[in-house]
Amino acid sequence: MRGIVRDLAHLGLALLGGALLTLGWPASGGLSPLLLVGLVPLMLVVELRCPPHGRCAQRGTGWMLFAGLALWNLITTSWLGEVQESQGTRLLLGVGVMLANAGLQLAAFAVGRRVRRRHGRWAGWAAFAAWWLCWEVLHMRWDLQWPWLTLGNGFAVRPQWVQWYEVTGHLGGSVWVLAVNLLVLRWMLTGGRLRAAWAPVLAMLLPVLASWVRFATYRERGAPLEVVVVQPNIDPYSEKFGGIDPLAQLDDMLALAEPLMTDSTRLLLLPETALQEAARVFLNEDGGLELEGSWENDLEASGSVRRIRAWQRRHSRCAVLAGISSSRLLDRQEHSITARPIGGTDRHFEAANAALFVDPQGGAAVYHKSKLVAGVELLPFQELLGGLEALSIDMGGTTGSLAQQEERSVFRPADRRFAAAPVICYESVFGDYVADYVRNGADLIAILTNDAWWGDSFGHRQHLAYASLRAIENRRAVARSANTGTSCFIDQRGIAHQATPWWEPTAIRGTVRLNPGRTPFVALGEVLRWAALLAGVIALWAAFLPWPARRRP
Repeated sequence: MRGIVRDLAHLGLALLGGALLTLGWPASGGLSPLLLVGLVPLMLVVELRCPPHGRCAQRGTGWMLFAGLALWNLITTSWLGEVQESQGTRLLLGVGVMLANAGLQLAAFAVGRRVRRRHGRWAGWAAFAAWWLCWEVLHMRWDLQWPWLTLGNGFAVRPQWVQWYEVTGHLGGSVWVLAVNLLVLRWMLTGGRLRAAWAPVLAMLLPVLASWVRFATYRERGAPLEVVVVQPNIDPYSEKFGGIDPLAQLDDMLALAEPLMTDSTRLLLLPETALQEAARVFLNEDGGLELEGSWENDLEASGSVRRIRAWQRRHSRCAVLAGISSSRLLDRQEHSITARPIGGTDRHFEAANAALFVDPQGGAAVYHKSKLVAGVELLPFQELLGGLEALSIDMGGTTGSLAQQEERSVFRPADRRFAAAPVICYESVFGDYVADYVRNGADLIAILTNDAWWGDSFGHRQHLAYASLRAIENRRAVARSANTGTSCFIDQRGIAHQATPWWEPTAIRGTVRLNPGRTPFVALGEVLRWAALLAGVIALWAAFLPWPARRRP
């Protein structure tokens, strides 16, 4: 009986850790200080059940830790289950994916416990932190990438606290969370005396105080640019992909923008997949192919671009940047793992979730979204599983694996007045990925997204908050166009302005600053990323391989 009570108390500790992390996360609580102690209850479970140089005395430790991590995952990202699909798909997205992610997070505790048995308590906790950081990095760079719960993202609703992300990137926030939690744990294990609390207290306060000073003294840089952002509020389930004529949708978006246009407006933003004109192909009498619609091979011939050109005749200085579902006919000699056959011919094409830039004084250009959502836009590990597109989830537009590209394109008008980074939806969660646009010359971050898939849930609020971190890391203003809630402008300090309501068709006009400079984060790259990978390798070595023995003098 005593053992059952003990186990229940330990399980309660683990669940307390999950609850603290949940309440500290953006949208699901937003009480950011709790993140600095949220891992401590989980760490105490290990301390209470596992001696430093031996195996855990009681079974079930892993399951207890998993329960706490699963609670955090399931509540903060419960919005994944809001998709209007079959019950099986909703369970897979809202439960299965999050339980899998909790299991991957648990691996850090497993590595730490193994090092703990071999090398002692604090070597074990150092290995835990090293592998957690290593996994956060890896989780941004494989086909099942899911960096949503990277610990540094937790301060997205407190931009005043993390102005130093311009140096470290959001991974520095993860280091901060892990370091403070370990200092609090050490303080508790050494008696918890008030006089000895100076180390964790200073570790909590000094970064915040330094950040507040930077926040208060930072002045936005760069020339001004007037931008109009449209939020059309088109239902993706019943209207967006077939319910309303694509050109009628475009006309409605341009009509929303029209009252806000001035002679100074230089850029109009339309959201992800704003242009949905079908890409059709016909066989002519000679057996050749005739293309019609949103083919990248001849963008100027599409009805959408012609409609935009007609609108630009009234606004001859304004470029348009819009999301588009596009296709590209491949040359016969081209080979691509994402190629799709055109029935009745020997030709293939690629489909893409893309951004279209139409320069009023120049041509049209396209960028392909390249951080794709696994299972919706990307069949994971297609090199091994090619040909199984039927397993993908149909979320409108084009399903199956979409085309990507290696370089981060930057769009500039003919007069080079600005250089816009076309960041499409999920891409805005990846810090170093967005910094690549800035390394290529971008002085404005333009986010095009469609957050309506998940309803009025935590999802679109968290997604918006993460955009503030990109503004701080790069010291670039952000113009954000969402199909519905929330569109806004974000200044170089990470503060959102003119945030639009959820589920309301509207447009906003604002002036952003075009900062040409580079932050240390942009200039040096994600140095912490390589340090985390190295630390993770050392942790695995300490856990599983022979460690060099110390020689006695």
